[in-house]
Amino acid sequence: MDRMVVHRMPLWEKAAKFYIRDKEFRQWAEEAAGGETDPQRRVLRLMEWTRNVVKPIPSGLPFIDDHISHIVLRHYGNDGQLAEVFTALTTYTGNEGRWEAYSPPGASARVALCFVESEGKWWVLDIWNGGWFETPSGQIATIEDFKHPERLRRRGQAPELLGGVPYISYFQDVQGVFMRSFSRARGQMPWHRFLMIIGLEPEDGPGAYPRLRNP
Repeated sequence: MDRMVVHRMPLWEKAAKFYIRDKEFRQWAEEAAGGETDPQRRVLRLMEWTRNVVKPIPSGLPFIDDHISHIVLRHYGNDGQLAEVFTALTTYTGNEGRWEAYSPPGASARVALCFVESEGKWWVLDIWNGGWFETPSGQIATIEDFKHPERLRRRGQAPELLGGVPYISYFQDVQGVFMRSFSRARGQMPWHRFLMIIGLEPEDGPGAYPRLRNP
């Protein structure tokens, strides 16, 4: 019978690895942003970078649930892991990101919806399928914009149908999905992690930051 071996990591090693992961993500975020200063264009660059670097899990390989940085180093993951990488990148570049998966009634698929904060509102994007919706003014649709879906148009690689239902169906409850959304990004930033430990900042769990501005 196999024995479980427990390896205890000293505090200094934990701190060193924490610092290295933070530095890695800062470097990746800078590389992915490519110097872009416009928030919307930068977010779309981060989406493209994430999809180019992190591919779907190759056939025959297992799903591995581990640290966000390991997903990037491994270069593959599932839909939720792509969403984790993307929302970490947006958070590191100044736009807080969160995500949660949703499957509408009658659908045979799910979408990991990503929420990215911009000036008090939240853009909604689908990293796995490379799609989002756009307003008549050419802006990425926010949670509030989905109150009038007839005004929006599909952009990127957004399909017309997914899992047997219209693609827009995956965005029909964006406010409810947002309220359940979460992020692990800020928890890997040294200053924010310190504030969480001493209780001055909430953990990055579901609904930790459900801020919505009324339209």
